[in-house]
Amino acid sequence: MFKIVAFSTVVIGGAYFAGVFDHRYVRVVDRPPSAVAAALLDVDIRRAPGAPTTDPSRSGGVNPTFSHDKTDTGIVYTVHSGAQTAIRMFADIEPIDGGKRSRVTTHVQRGDAPDDFVAPAFRSTSLANGLFDMVVEAELDELTRIVGNPEKCREMIEQFQMSGPSDAKRPDNLGAAMGDTARAVMQLSAMQQEMRRAGCDTGGADGFTPARHTSQQ
Repeated sequence: MFKIVAFSTVVIGGAYFAGVFDHRYVRVVDRPPSAVAAALLDVDIRRAPGAPTTDPSRSGGVNPTFSHDKTDTGIVYTVHSGAQTAIRMFADIEPIDGGKRSRVTTHVQRGDAPDDFVAPAFRSTSLANGLFDMVVEAELDELTRIVGNPEKCREMIEQFQMSGPSDAKRPDNLGAAMGDTARAVMQLSAMQQEMRRAGCDTGGADGFTPARHTSQQ
């Protein structure tokens, strides 16, 4: 299973890096805002694919620091570069259906720190938003996951291995590579949705380390 999860993380992460996705993340969660906010307090961008900001040599020798703040509209996550801000990432949580469910949307905002002192993953807002979406998605999956039958989950993985992406030939050009990536992402997404409905664990970014937390009063 871990091979499938690792492969899907690499492919989907690669698609974000390549710009296959350019959208605003929106997800409706069958949980009240308080439960969603509590789950998202555990999000740590350092656990995104590529472990962004964990290598100070990639940000001019500056060791970034992290914080998150609970606000009236959701949670704001900040990556600091010294006294300046590298980037802010927003997870807005809107109550729907009388507060029984929640709508989660994300966006990011580049800070005032110069590019030379910001990790490459956070110099581009589109790239940062893609990585942020992935860790938010993983937390929400964990929040809503039901426990499935382990044997059934193993059977589903084996079926995917037999019918899923294989070692295809090297693409002839960038367009072909992007097409292959998009098709693989759609196939992986369909597989993950089917496994989630069956209660199988599809998470590849568990164990987030809580960042420093402050709350607005």
